[in-house]
Amino acid sequence: MLIDLLDDAGLPGRAFLLPGSNVPVRLARLGCSATLVRFPPGWERAERGHYLAGEEFVLLSGELRVSGITYLPGQHGWLPAGTLRHSCAAPHGALAFTAFAGQATWVRSDRDEPDGPAQRTPLESVVIPRGGLPLTPHSALLDTPIPLDRTAEVITVPTWTWERSALIPEGRVLVRWTP
Repeated sequence: MLIDLLDDAGLPGRAFLLPGSNVPVRLARLGCSATLVRFPPGWERAERGHYLAGEEFVLLSGELRVSGITYLPGQHGWLPAGTLRHSCAAPHGALAFTAFAGQATWVRSDRDEPDGPAQRTPLESVVIPRGGLPLTPHSALLDTPIPLDRTAEVITVPTWTWERSALIPEGRVLVRWTP
């Protein structure tokens, strides 16, 4: 089933208050660990903390700030497990595809110093080496169709569609293997 990620109004979803945040977001589960998250204008998470699992996301619209890094549409983010998060906000709202590499358990923290690497990659313009560009332990950006040995989550860039497939379409795609 092919899902247009930019048409989140057509997806079933529910309100969910992310730990430490000021207002609920809207979550629409796509499958396995994949979720579409609509951050309303003014959303903030002032609480410092980290998740016990790594999180990757693709910002589809709006602006999302996480630990001093501003993510814009078309940018992929990767925050490994245990990476301190602070000063999170979506001032004008945002829409993001997100996926955790395990149970998304939030742990509050009083630490002041960022402690882990955060990665920001512009999916539409980054140079992809032969064989693909690994983005996380579970995903890679590809621009050449290759056969997969198992079904994966496939996001087509820049049309922003999502599907589970063992076939890679032509063009630039983000492939996520479910942990």
